[in-house]
Amino acid sequence: MVAPDEGRSNADGRLSIRVINAIAEHEGTTPTEIRPVLYDIIDPDALDSLFSATHEGDTRASGSVEFRYGPHEVTVHSDGRIDIERVRDADSPSSTTETASGDN
Repeated sequence: MVAPDEGRSNADGRLSIRVINAIAEHEGTTPTEIRPVLYDIIDPDALDSLFSATHEGDTRASGSVEFRYGPHEVTVHSDGRIDIERVRDADSPSSTTETASGDN
């Protein structure tokens, strides 16, 4: 898991990049080698804007978004945490949760 302000020190800072880094870390590979690529699963621009500040600079409401990435369920929280959980099969999550920070 990532603490709310961790990982925002990335030069890029985009949430989609942090998710790619977290998936790569979780899979023990580099961000350029993960497959499928993130944009085949979820729109990176939409993910970046989902929890970004409003036009007035206010933070958005709390929440999360979940999506399936291969054998994993990825949950991105409004506070910046990224959880990755391995799923046994299409209908049943595993009993253990693995998390990744995305701070590569």
